[in-house]
Amino acid sequence: VPEAWRTTRNFSGGGTYLMQFTSPPLGAEGGQTVHAALTLTSEAAPGDGSLDVFYKAIRGRLGEPFRVTSHAPWKDGYVDVERSESPLAVSRIKRFYRVHQGRGYTLAFEARDDVFHRVSRWCDIIAATLAVGPEVTQP
Repeated sequence: VPEAWRTTRNFSGGGTYLMQFTSPPLGAEGGQTVHAALTLTSEAAPGDGSLDVFYKAIRGRLGEPFRVTSHAPWKDGYVDVERSESPLAVSRIKRFYRVHQGRGYTLAFEARDDVFHRVSRWCDIIAATLAVGPEVTQP
């Protein structure tokens, strides 16, 4: 993660590890800066530990509020773009999924709908650095 993205939360428990980061300001509104959030999660992949089972489990946990607007293969996993609406805001999320040896990894970038275009490409660049399995030890 680029140094400009500051760590905002770490959590570990029950076999799950989560880290959250906040982007530099992407805009301003009413004297407040607008940021994107990145959440990196590593957890035990359910069932047979396959990508498809992991993906379905995550999608099931997220539910209808996170509507997939695009789904595509990415590396040895998937990438989704989602839209989420609440009474207060509309957000877009770019979520990357990978699995290696029974561990599931997700990177989720979330930003308000009106600034998402400013961070979308950055999401791709950061996600490209996610190394799992033998990629970690390759030069």
